[in-house]
Amino acid sequence: MDMLIALIGAGSGGSFLAIGATANTRLRKALQSSIGAATINFIVGSLTLTLLILLGTFGSQSLDRLTQVPWWAFLSGLLGAVYVTLNTIIIPKLGLTTAALAVVCSQMTGSLLIDQWGWFGVTPHPISPSRIVAIVLLLIAVALTQFDRSDLGNTL
Repeated sequence: MDMLIALIGAGSGGSFLAIGATANTRLRKALQSSIGAATINFIVGSLTLTLLILLGTFGSQSLDRLTQVPWWAFLSGLLGAVYVTLNTIIIPKLGLTTAALAVVCSQMTGSLLIDQWGWFGVTPHPISPSRIVAIVLLLIAVALTQFDRSDLGNTL
């Protein structure tokens, strides 16, 4: 049952990313600013998380061990901001489906490398042929989503 709940949560998270990316793209259009849209995104997100902490939704939170966190772990906020900002720029150009596939493909490639060498403290998981095939299939999916574009010749 725990695995089912985890899969439902992951699936919901993916859908939320698609909806959020679309909302950020609309916000970018209204504000005429990718940075402005990303800033609003993170302000609303920070306020939401602050409210959840104040309500104790996920139990009491402690920052006692913050000094034990490796410096690179703080890059997640920076990387998240770059990701959200890039999405607001690329989605109007590529479309949501292609952008999402490209993100998943690059995420899989990065994950493959991190898994292979156990970077950032993760347990190593060697590269396997099936993982390589999965990435190749994602690359094919990205290409297939672009075949029907009338402006494809102009973008290459």
